[in-house]
Amino acid sequence: NNLHQRSINFILSNFTTSKIQQIMFKPIKEAWGKQSKFSADLPLSYTPSKPYGLTEDIDEVLALTTTDLYDSMRKVQEEYVSEEAHNPKATYLPFRRYLVDWMSDIGEQFNLHPTTIHTSILYLDKIFREQDGAVCPPRNKWQLLATACISVASKYEEAEEHCPPIPELLEVTKLYQSGQTPLSFRDGECEVLGYLNWTLRAICPLHVVGYYLSKGVTFEEDRWQGRKLIEKIPKYVKKYAEFFCNLTLQEYTFQKYEPSHLASAIIMASRVALNLEPKWRPDLASLTGYEESDIEPCFEHVFSYYEEQFPGHGSRSNSPKNVTDL
Repeated sequence: NNLHQRSINFILSNFTTSKIQQIMFKPIKEAWGKQSKFSADLPLSYTPSKPYGLTEDIDEVLALTTTDLYDSMRKVQEEYVSEEAHNPKATYLPFRRYLVDWMSDIGEQFNLHPTTIHTSILYLDKIFREQDGAVCPPRNKWQLLATACISVASKYEEAEEHCPPIPELLEVTKLYQSGQTPLSFRDGECEVLGYLNWTLRAICPLHVVGYYLSKGVTFEEDRWQGRKLIEKIPKYVKKYAEFFCNLTLQEYTFQKYEPSHLASAIIMASRVALNLEPKWRPDLASLTGYEESDIEPCFEHVFSYYEEQFPGHGSRSNSPKNVTDL
């Protein structure tokens, strides 16, 4: 089951139409397009709007019912992130931003998928957040554990040929200089697995955003600056959504929100940043399971943090007037 889930997560993040349809078993077509168990019902008098910019049906491309995958993500997402697990007093938090930036840089050097890095940081947070009386590991082991989290996450999230070879990982992270060898690094990986109780499926907002984008988060009835949408808009919504995922990863306070909740707020923030109207619609509530009122506080948190980090760029009154402003 874990191997199957890893394959689906990877395909969802990187799907193309190439040869997938030729090699995968196709389920009964009547099941495609069914609603998620977590979906909100559309009002009876409401006529759904068609997604804008989608060229293919993700269920047909993957030959599976992706709402089942979303239901599965919603069920297990609290394993790593929840309000109850959130510990704003964890002693490592003053240094967390540096760890996140360093791990992201290592991931980029090895061309790892962004979801792999986000997952590795969820691993690190779970180990370091001192939950249920646990003690944060000593600082002289932080670099080793952070690197081991990247290695373990890559083995879970990536195809085998994309996993960083341990000798190269030790060279790039300079762990060789502190006496680490491939054999001792294996012990570090086992230590991470022990901390995580071998529960490696970690759902981050970027996973959920990938699902939302594959189903469509812009619609034919949407308006941009009072006009009909243009071809480039879905691409820029995707860029904004991925940007907001990376931005909120850096700040620990966003881990008090469930990943699907934060992902929905990120979609709303992306629409607002592009001045799409309305900022939320029943079609999105049906897709995500969240009404506008459910995610408004989280959206305000996301957008306020954006405006704080990028003064002058996040002002809602200064949304782009045309695509050349993006």
